[in-house]
Amino acid sequence: MCFKFLLIGEFIRENLFDPPTQEDLCQKFEVSEYGLRKGFKKTHGMNLGEYLRCQRMKTAARLLLSTENSVSIVAECVGFRNSSRFAEAFRKEYGVNPLHYRKACRQG
Repeated sequence: MCFKFLLIGEFIRENLFDPPTQEDLCQKFEVSEYGLRKGFKKTHGMNLGEYLRCQRMKTAARLLLSTENSVSIVAECVGFRNSSRFAEAFRKEYGVNPLHYRKACRQG
């Protein structure tokens, strides 16, 4: 059963731009909503929303360091339609705005 929730996590990571709904996940992986919530939290240590946010921020941080894409492009790549909301979420996660993060990490 745990393997199923690892696959669900992988599916979410692969679809950060347009994340699946809870209903989509239940249907695709043949699990009840209750089972999804309980099993996912047990496997990943966080609920679906927390996991999605965490994966978006990790991917955004990686993109900021590995590409020259603008912050708005990075935001779009991880599913944010509004770059100011992305910057707010990024600041909440890492304590700095995305541009400062990029500069600080590149300077060493």
